[in-house]
Amino acid sequence: MRFFLFLMGSFAALAVAAVANDDASPFDPLADVSPPLAAAIRNYAKDVGRWAYTQHSVEFDRKGKINKERLVRYDPSQHYDEQWTLLTEDGKEPTPERAKKYRRKQAKRNPERRTLGELLELKRATLLREDADVLTYEVPLMMQNNTRLPPEKFQVYVLVERETQTLRHIDVKLRDSMRMALVVKVKSGGAQLAFDRVKPDFGPTLTSIKAEGAGSILLVPVGGAAEMKRTEFKRVTPYDERFEVKLGPLKAIDF
Repeated sequence: MRFFLFLMGSFAALAVAAVANDDASPFDPLADVSPPLAAAIRNYAKDVGRWAYTQHSVEFDRKGKINKERLVRYDPSQHYDEQWTLLTEDGKEPTPERAKKYRRKQAKRNPERRTLGELLELKRATLLREDADVLTYEVPLMMQNNTRLPPEKFQVYVLVERETQTLRHIDVKLRDSMRMALVVKVKSGGAQLAFDRVKPDFGPTLTSIKAEGAGSILLVPVGGAAEMKRTEFKRVTPYDERFEVKLGPLKAIDF
């Protein structure tokens, strides 16, 4: 289950300052992408780094018992070392040492790691289904130097609201079993990201993630599930803006 918890956590680690590229730019990574899909990513990316929120996450074992529960506050307007605040852990207020350790861990996330958005081959997206209110795309992953997301093992589906051209869901499913080490085998699993409009004047943002997985370690069955919900959204000015840092829309979608 650690693998799928890692995927869930990576999804939650969104870029803190994301803006849509100029459509006229010759370097626009969305220039040749299906217009509704490109518009949905831009509508999400232009506001993603401007939300402070409270995040509630719960991890379950394979029998449905809670293993870990955590409540945190994220505020991208603060300095990098102070953006994450651990409020409670397993229903208890953390000690100053534990709160400091959690904040330090969050601040050490590698900004150079390629995000999900950068691994999506959006130009090769296939429109699988057209419903009255939603468009469903299948998007392949590109090859990479590491095996964090082996392209042949995963299916990624992006659901776009037809009328507003905004993201509704991103679903990631394990296509086939895979080994992460000689003794670890992941047999099934996946994750779903849900996007909702939290303020009427702005596009949808990521509000929840659900992940589950099953596998074995030395032939011993393991697995579980995890859920994350974000609430109490507040629009803020990102800390990065004082340095005029701008990240592209693909950097803003992480896995």
